[in-house]
Amino acid sequence: MSEETRRELESVKSELYRLNLRVRALEERLMRESRLEAAQRSETPGGMPAEPTPPRVAPVPMPATPPDDEAQSLERVLGGKVALYTGLTLLFLATAFFLGWAWTQLAPVGRLTLGYLGGALLLGLGVWARARAERWFADGLMGAGLATLYLTTWAGWERYALLGYTQAFGLTAAITALGIALALWRGSETLAIVATLGGFAAPVWLRGEGADAGAPVNFFGYLAALNAGMLAVSAWREWRTHQLTCLVATIALLGGWAIARYEPAFRDLTLGFVSLYYILFTVAYLLPDTLRRRETHPVSLAQFLIASLLYLPVGYALAQAEWRDYPGAFLAGMGALYFALGGLKTRAQDAPASAALFTLGVVSLTAAIAVQFQPSVQVVLYALTAAGLILAGLRLQSRLLYGFGGLLTLAATAAMWATLSEPIRTRLAVLNEHGVGWLALLAGGGAAIYGLYRDLQARPQSPLDTLLPRGALAQLIAPALVIALAWFSAEQTLYAFELAGRRDSPLAHLLVSLEWTLIGAGLLMGGVQASLRALRLMGLGMLALTTSKLFLYDLGFLEMPYRALSFAGLGLALIGVAWLYSRYGAVNAHTH
Repeated sequence: MSEETRRELESVKSELYRLNLRVRALEERLMRESRLEAAQRSETPGGMPAEPTPPRVAPVPMPATPPDDEAQSLERVLGGKVALYTGLTLLFLATAFFLGWAWTQLAPVGRLTLGYLGGALLLGLGVWARARAERWFADGLMGAGLATLYLTTWAGWERYALLGYTQAFGLTAAITALGIALALWRGSETLAIVATLGGFAAPVWLRGEGADAGAPVNFFGYLAALNAGMLAVSAWREWRTHQLTCLVATIALLGGWAIARYEPAFRDLTLGFVSLYYILFTVAYLLPDTLRRRETHPVSLAQFLIASLLYLPVGYALAQAEWRDYPGAFLAGMGALYFALGGLKTRAQDAPASAALFTLGVVSLTAAIAVQFQPSVQVVLYALTAAGLILAGLRLQSRLLYGFGGLLTLAATAAMWATLSEPIRTRLAVLNEHGVGWLALLAGGGAAIYGLYRDLQARPQSPLDTLLPRGALAQLIAPALVIALAWFSAEQTLYAFELAGRRDSPLAHLLVSLEWTLIGAGLLMGGVQASLRALRLMGLGMLALTTSKLFLYDLGFLEMPYRALSFAGLGLALIGVAWLYSRYGAVNAHTH
């Protein structure tokens, strides 16, 4: 009888117990009412029945509380499984003591015979017990039988040298196949895990020709075939713990082999087979749920992410030595593959898997840019990609794309700082390492600001705000753009004069002040036109910075007529500012 059937019977018994108590209480109540009516009739003169009186409603006694279900469950565990496991443990110890004694009395052939007979006996007992005991009991016996067969084969090969490599390998494969067949027959993931562990342990103790001499084709091929079969079984039966067992065992075997036997001559072969293993695991994790028309299971998705994060650095390390001129090609290719798979998962309405794949795609492409290009090129790629992701996230209302756009914006800023730490080598104004980076930041940031402004106007409320409020992101990007524009104009103006051989010319600083004045005036006028207080405040801040520069820096070395021109230009600009506020101040008094 199964555990589930036993629990159902216990539940039926409890309900019958409660029903019996209620019936008894009802019978007692009816008897009391009958006695009361009889007594009233006897007390009435002439034997006439008295006026009917409302019957007294006796309180129905609450049925006694039946035995607690949790207590019953604990009792079943203590009296059933715990007792049985304890008995099995004692029986196992007694068997081990007996076998230890008998082992010393037998020749090696006899020991192997005893081992195989013992394994077969345990398997037979498990098959016999399948209809007479709980599932876990029968599976435990069969698992112990498989382990005994594996152990006996190991002893015949490693300890006594009675089995050749081909015989030991064949027996191991046969035991593994038997274990998988029993697991499928019983629907038991436990037996599948036991068979899997035995199959993956074979290369460790067999150490065959492929692992000891020449290229490890046999070792890699065996792992590929074993994984293909095991993952097909686990995908079919949805045994996710079995999948995890395959992943951990594969990583352990590959790691041990790499530490002990890897050589540069095996690089291409290793990359090919490691990629094959990754493809097998990816198919096993992502395809079955798609065929069943449902979202990928969280456990399978987590295992896929673990496998991917392990494969990407290993694949990159192996490919980098081969593709020295294009170290980022492998990561870029993987990023494109992840984006393609993410698109397919989106069409299949598998949101968790598509989010994971798009995440891996962005991470791979970001890493590819970092390892392939210089910081000055990274700025351009990061800034433009960030703007594209932010705009796509706003259009599709995708927090994933929107969030990655924000992260890549930070990456672009970090790459720009790295670029500024290096000197300008290109002898061109504006179109040099620093200038192109500034232009990319300005273009990407400007596009992102425009998209955020339009989206805020169209949708005051958005699910994107739960990740990073759009207004807050705009308030972070906008001042950064003003600083970038001011830095860009000053740096490139001074560099242009340096290229012309006039590095210390007062005209260069005069032009910088004029450019900053124009930037401030432009921001102010734009803020007035669009009724945006933030733009107006940034314009005023830019003009205040220009004024400070004029008095604290320019005044110390500017001579006539540059001093007069500088003061006159800024003075006129400030007068224009005052006129704008006197003209439009009342109109914009309550705008933001």
